[in-house]
Amino acid sequence: MRKFIVSDLHGDGNVYNSIMGYLDNISKKEEIELYINGDLIDRGIDSASMLLDIKRRIEDNKFKIVYLGGNHELLMYQIYDKRRKGIYINNFNNWYENGGWSTDYALEDIFDYNKDKILEVVDFVSDLKIYHKFDEKINKKNIVLVHAACPVEVKDVCDLRIKDNNDLVDYYVWAREIDPWMPFRCRIGNDKYFSIIGHTPNANKYGYEYHRDSNYLNIDGGCSRYVSGEFLCDHVPLVEVFDGYLRILTFNNNNEIIYGHYFDSSHNILINDEELDYDRGYLNKKLKVRKLVRYEDDIIGYEE
Repeated sequence: MRKFIVSDLHGDGNVYNSIMGYLDNISKKEEIELYINGDLIDRGIDSASMLLDIKRRIEDNKFKIVYLGGNHELLMYQIYDKRRKGIYINNFNNWYENGGWSTDYALEDIFDYNKDKILEVVDFVSDLKIYHKFDEKINKKNIVLVHAACPVEVKDVCDLRIKDNNDLVDYYVWAREIDPWMPFRCRIGNDKYFSIIGHTPNANKYGYEYHRDSNYLNIDGGCSRYVSGEFLCDHVPLVEVFDGYLRILTFNNNNEIIYGHYFDSSHNILINDEELDYDRGYLNKKLKVRKLVRYEDDIIGYEE
């Protein structure tokens, strides 16, 4: 069983379609699992279509997909929970300020303002778990997948979901810095586990950073910046989990695999071109890449 992890795709349809095409082709020959480490949605114009595609894929179960909640999934749930309760929300809410309008408007358009169908998607998001513990280990420590900050207590089966909407959920999907007022949960990583997180964009060409002192790997390649019109950080890591090491392929917005690394707790080894070419053979060669552009009225869209 091959296990893959990706994070923070933020409605970037080009990279999403590249990675899913790659995995679809592998799944024809081998059993695989995909773990999405939160923030699939918002900012990018393909947010809603990607969310619906993942929902469909989970229901179809051609291969196992585990979708964990991030801060953007939590923001979406919080807004819709208030709407469901009849609480007025204006367009200056926290979700919209963080790019949620792209998901909200698209869902309304796709479902022609049908509340029941939209809320069915919201219920799907509300049930997302917050973290996942792998049997595989790095440096004799279990690998834990979580969007922003590793929990102090990690259970074999996560019992926290987006709909719990409590302080712990908020912290695990939002935390970025040490919190001196909360000593029981004041670190992004955890000494007992090797954490794989996202949430904070990496500005380097590989799309990931290893923070040795805090014992975590950040795999947010910066799609949120790219799809917001900065067109930076065009590097999205897809991590494969093994016992003792990780294998990381870096995708870009042009349906290409541009880098590859083997990684353990202390070494980072570049994959040679011959091996990368083998992986490139799994890409969907028929995929039509669409170029994002910023128009004069500051709207982001696909080139006509």
